[in-house]
Amino acid sequence: MPDPMDEAWESIRGKRGTNLGGSTGARLHESPTGERFVGKRGNHPAHIRNEFDMNRYLNALGVAVPEAKLFGPSQWPYTMLSRFEEGSKPLSLQDRDAVQRVRQDFVPHAAIGNWDALGLDLDNVLMRPDGTPSYVDMGGSGPWRSMGKPKGEAWKPQVTELDSMQYEPPHTPEVFGNMSEQEIGQSWDKYGGQDAFTDALQHLQDSSTRNIMGQRVEDIARRVA
Repeated sequence: MPDPMDEAWESIRGKRGTNLGGSTGARLHESPTGERFVGKRGNHPAHIRNEFDMNRYLNALGVAVPEAKLFGPSQWPYTMLSRFEEGSKPLSLQDRDAVQRVRQDFVPHAAIGNWDALGLDLDNVLMRPDGTPSYVDMGGSGPWRSMGKPKGEAWKPQVTELDSMQYEPPHTPEVFGNMSEQEIGQSWDKYGGQDAFTDALQHLQDSSTRNIMGQRVEDIARRVA
């Protein structure tokens, strides 16, 4: 049976789609069967390859992300194609139950350095109809900033994001602020702790990123011990 992602890719190649805004060229496409997909190229090949890997890393942990597949570079630049989150809505700060569910996902985002986990307008986390938060943009994770520039020395083995990401503007303090050590431990345990975070490293193709991520996992394990 043909892969729906492959079929969708073949149907949208060479088509512009609808611009969804943002700095990395996300575009909405509709396949001949009526399914909708988002195509994204990032700001350079390493940027979008890293975003795809981090999408797969979170998926391996059990954090909800759109189904995605990476295509290229033949005929097109590298492009990540992901399923559009049908029926989902951006996180509302007035929905305290939804905010609490997102809060429980803090450690996976801190582990990958996902500085833009929530988005400028709370549009990087979408609440699915069943109430599950789904994270649709990992462009600011790993060694890259959301617009594709390197983080440099800010991407390091020590997970300083366990503290700094609680208070980064514009909305992070209202979702992740004042995390207790108990909450950090619970978020870590929710997704399987050190074994699961380590096993998911196989999805990271860049050896340098994988090496630093391995050290970051060990750093979190020491903190929550």
